[in-house]
Amino acid sequence: MKQFQRLGILPTLLLGLALFIIGLLAMQHIVNNWWPFDVVRLDLVRSTAQGEVEAASILEAANKEIILAFLGAVLIAVTGLMLPIAYFINKRFSRYLDHRSGRSMPPQFHVTLRQAMWAGIWVSFCTWLQMNRALGWAVAALVAAVLVLLEIMLQIRARASTITLTKES
Repeated sequence: MKQFQRLGILPTLLLGLALFIIGLLAMQHIVNNWWPFDVVRLDLVRSTAQGEVEAASILEAANKEIILAFLGAVLIAVTGLMLPIAYFINKRFSRYLDHRSGRSMPPQFHVTLRQAMWAGIWVSFCTWLQMNRALGWAVAALVAAVLVLLEIMLQIRARASTITLTKES
């Protein structure tokens, strides 16, 4: 474990880069090789170009598996992009102290991964809302606030459990 801690940000940076590249390659493959509409509903493509169709009817005719695969690829790419940023933010602002030595420890990996995934979930959700033409600044800010509050609650719960464990021992 100490050898892993000596590496610092390198494992997080490499994993983030790998996830980002995998997500981008998956998005490129989905966009270039898969047709998201049923062939029977090709009239929607012409109507979309002419501006005669609603966004809801376009998504109703779309292949749901392809849309979910695209949103999953967005989630993976954004998670990979945000992983090193979440590591730096946690390293700068959190107080992980080793109780024996009193020195600061690097942030826990599962916490940084979870926070990067919240960012990926938020961007994927906003992408889905934009596909429905329902995205607005207020909706995006509200969803971000809910996700931030959820993370704060998880942090409070984790800190409360460590306080309970240290009192018992």
